[in-house]
Amino acid sequence: MGDPVREQWVATAAAGKSFAEVGGLWGTINEQVTVAARAGATATTMIDMVPSDGSDENLWKLFCERAASLGVTDTTCVQGSIDDPETVQRVGSFDVVSCSGVLYHCPNPLSTLRQLRAITRETLILGTASMPETVSNAAGTVSVETGAALLVPALTQSQRAVLGQWLREIGGVQALGVNYPMQTDWALDDYGAWWWFFTRDYVAALLRIAGFEVETVASYWEGRATLYLARTAGSPPPPAS
Repeated sequence: MGDPVREQWVATAAAGKSFAEVGGLWGTINEQVTVAARAGATATTMIDMVPSDGSDENLWKLFCERAASLGVTDTTCVQGSIDDPETVQRVGSFDVVSCSGVLYHCPNPLSTLRQLRAITRETLILGTASMPETVSNAAGTVSVETGAALLVPALTQSQRAVLGQWLREIGGVQALGVNYPMQTDWALDDYGAWWWFFTRDYVAALLRIAGFEVETVASYWEGRATLYLARTAGSPPPPAS
């Protein structure tokens, strides 16, 4: 779910600032730490809950190898969940934080955004899967009100079929709980499951409640995801370019 717009936003926001990415290990090549570092970030940190197991396929190892290949060698790596208060206390705060592909995997998204607010001094760049108010395809139609969200464990069979097909159309074939079978029942510590389908305005409202002011919004992943550039409430605007 990478997009050049996100890289542009990260590069612009992170220049001369401290930067952290939350949950950037999945897929590795979509990480934004190297984008920030090469744009002139003063310090970079990767925060992810993925454990380091020492295997060749370990995502931390793959990330460090990728960063080194791009000339970025001094990133701080922190293993921990953003939803864990101990992680927030351990990492401190950063001028700019990027977090993409995470929020819809979180059982309590408002709590997660509050945790992100706790580590963000100025700017949050948030990317998350999202849905329009109406989704139609061969499986049927799902319609919701503006500013609504659908909890995946509560989806009807017909809703699940429509949204599962909608994701498959652009290669999303392993949305756990939507179009890919769950191995266990829904559990609050399961961050692999796809918990939510948010509308764009729903996430914007969550951001405001969590202490951010949404400045710019863009679509990516062929309309299946939304990118938000948000400032911490009360922070000064960036200097004019």
